[in-house]
Amino acid sequence: MSDARAHQDTTRHRLQRLETLRTRALPPLDGIRRSVASILARWPDAVRTPEDRDREKLALNMLSRVQNWKWDDITTQRVISSAVAIFDEDRRTRMDLEPVRSFYLSEIATHEPGAFLDGMVGVYIDSFAPGTDHTRHLAKALAARSRDLGGRHRRLTDALPSLFRADDAPLELGRLMLEADDPYVSLKQIGLSSPHTSGLAKAAHRIFIELLKPNLAKPDARRQLFNWLTPENGPVLQSGAGPAVEALLSVWRDKTPPDALRNELSEQIIAAWNDPRLHSGGIWSGFDPSLRAIFLRWLTHQDMKFFCNMVTATQDSHMWPPRRNFWLKLYDDKMIDEAWVAFGAEARRYAQQNLVRGGKTNMNRRFGQQLDRGGSTSLLIMRIGNKIVVDGCHSYKTHIFRQDDINAPKLYERQYYCDDIMRSCQNSKPHNSIRNWSQWVLQNV
Repeated sequence: MSDARAHQDTTRHRLQRLETLRTRALPPLDGIRRSVASILARWPDAVRTPEDRDREKLALNMLSRVQNWKWDDITTQRVISSAVAIFDEDRRTRMDLEPVRSFYLSEIATHEPGAFLDGMVGVYIDSFAPGTDHTRHLAKALAARSRDLGGRHRRLTDALPSLFRADDAPLELGRLMLEADDPYVSLKQIGLSSPHTSGLAKAAHRIFIELLKPNLAKPDARRQLFNWLTPENGPVLQSGAGPAVEALLSVWRDKTPPDALRNELSEQIIAAWNDPRLHSGGIWSGFDPSLRAIFLRWLTHQDMKFFCNMVTATQDSHMWPPRRNFWLKLYDDKMIDEAWVAFGAEARRYAQQNLVRGGKTNMNRRFGQQLDRGGSTSLLIMRIGNKIVVDGCHSYKTHIFRQDDINAPKLYERQYYCDDIMRSCQNSKPHNSIRNWSQWVLQNV
């Protein structure tokens, strides 16, 4: 008994000398999360999208490998790059490439988690096209492996549970966009690295515009629309922007917005998609003609107001206000079909400082230049029916040409010379009697 008691005493003594056990707390994970987010933001795509010129070669090379089952000297990155080519719009229905499409679907079902599976999610998102076989097949295959996806796509699947339900995903994503004040930023935050260009985002864009359209008379909805179309830290949306601008203009089909709003919208649209009077391509090539006519009328009014406001601010003459009122009344009476301004140097500086969008307006694209007389004279060039009417500031006479006159100045030119216009015109009148002058204009147009 004494030996047992001695052993217990020794054990108790040793335990008393041991330091108290301490529980080690895990370090804060915020720094790790920030680092992961930073890496994903800097390198959002696992695989670089191949150039168009390389895609056919990649597709045929992959076909050869599948047919001959030869996989030497190939990387996962090249396999995914080839998938981009196989499932793009030009090749996703080609019969000769069917073995390769089947190969990718089989690999999705059996491949271990990692770069390949994550890369194929990107292929699915980018090649997404509603109602197509390839989209449905990829969605079904990836849905079965959704638990095996890496963190790169987990944010997206959490925010968009319908991601791999091809018929539901665009509607759900469109609704998410509608709930966001800045849809472009929101889509990037949930994991869509290229919100404007992926096929899924394009499908959601159409739904978003339809959902937003009834509210576009409200400032918040318009801001939301432009946050998406012209993001502060992203490219201007080009493909699909036409219907969005049509939706915006359709609000004003039967009513006219206030001048300040009309000017603001005009400048935003021109800055993003060019002036339809100068550019017929881009969104303007298939634009609704009736809505395009509304926008052109806005621009006619805006250019006339810019000219009139510039003269009012820089010219102190009792004869100017009745001239200004005369031209604006002709516009209100829908007699002036088109208008274009050519500013002199001094007037351009004034216009640059006082336009709605200020320094963001490209003066070289937005207005013409008048170069004679040291740029001291500015011109307002109008089309009234089949006549071209040129009026100028200060003592410059009003000149009227037939539109088919070879000497008639053309609208929307970059440069004008007021003295050349004056010398080539045979029908002009000064403003020294406003009553006689206004009657002469009406008789000659």
